[in-house]
Amino acid sequence: MNEPKIDNRMQWILKLEEPEQAEGNPVYFTEYEICSEVRITGVFTYGNGMFECSLYQEADDNNLYTYILKIKHVEKVFEYDESNYSTDGYYFREGLVGEIIALFSFHFQARFYLKATITGAMTPYSIRMRMEHKFLYKNIKDDLTCLNLEMFSSQNRNWCKDNNLTNFLDSIRAVDQQYHQSLIRAIHWYSVAIKEMGVDHELFFIKMVSSIEALLDISKMEPDDIEKKMVGLKDSFTPDEWIQVERWLQNRKIRKRFAYFLEKHSDGFSGEVPERASHCFIAKDKVVTYAKRIYDARSAYLHTGKPMFLSMDMRGDDSKKWDLDPSMGMSIDRKKISEKEKLPRTRWFERIVNYSIHSFIMDILPSK
Repeated sequence: MNEPKIDNRMQWILKLEEPEQAEGNPVYFTEYEICSEVRITGVFTYGNGMFECSLYQEADDNNLYTYILKIKHVEKVFEYDESNYSTDGYYFREGLVGEIIALFSFHFQARFYLKATITGAMTPYSIRMRMEHKFLYKNIKDDLTCLNLEMFSSQNRNWCKDNNLTNFLDSIRAVDQQYHQSLIRAIHWYSVAIKEMGVDHELFFIKMVSSIEALLDISKMEPDDIEKKMVGLKDSFTPDEWIQVERWLQNRKIRKRFAYFLEKHSDGFSGEVPERASHCFIAKDKVVTYAKRIYDARSAYLHTGKPMFLSMDMRGDDSKKWDLDPSMGMSIDRKKISEKEKLPRTRWFERIVNYSIHSFIMDILPSK
């Protein structure tokens, strides 16, 4: 008997097919209050009303705007057969609403937090309940340590303008399901990383690197000379030994593959470097240099506890969009830190990661 095919698509995509699979069954709704620092106008609706979202409450004392995310459910009976279980199935820790919030965060380049879940309806037989969720948040509106003009600006924000969000979700749906687990993991780590901006910038870099690493197993890269030689010796290894060799080959190239991913998928991201303060901008041909520097700093922090040399954010009008601060190294206590160890501003790394993942998604879409 053939094992049933496991559906590895994201949960929100399967949700869209519920009406077709359970036609005539009762319908109910779950509402979620989600909040963000940016004000997004308009009303979002997707999948014939399966998902809806709009502004619910203007900014509170923490400068957070609240939105209502409404999800339609078709009542159905689940029947599980453990004999059909496969480790190749799909799993996302944050569940359905976590997927949607992460996708919103990635698309809008904005931070979203789950504030409350609202279930039920007030009838003679049921009640409406609201369950609040705790989340860590720091208002960084006036914090000089984190200045990202695009991320914390409410300009040009709209749920439905030009169908941009709809088109983005349509693109995700079109991606082959073999990529879904890695893709949503990358988007999740992006959404988690940006919540560290203004809180812990070293953790920001660590988590943002994880966002790219989540895609490295499905991102193609040509084998180098060492890998070709090892493959040529495959017959001299036992099957178990070869598994270890393959694992070693995979791990030894992570840094190179990380830099290669950003170089390949950031084409068009870097513009012309202006003559004024040129040392504060990262040109296209320097992307690999800084990608490797970030990866090395992340690894040193995790494995040896070595602190990172971070660029400070700048307040002046001419410097707001700099990729790097102008410092040429530093000395602190009895330690001298080279300029070659300095990492870019969080603004640069957030933007290039978002741009590169978008580019990667376009690359893996099926040909028309």
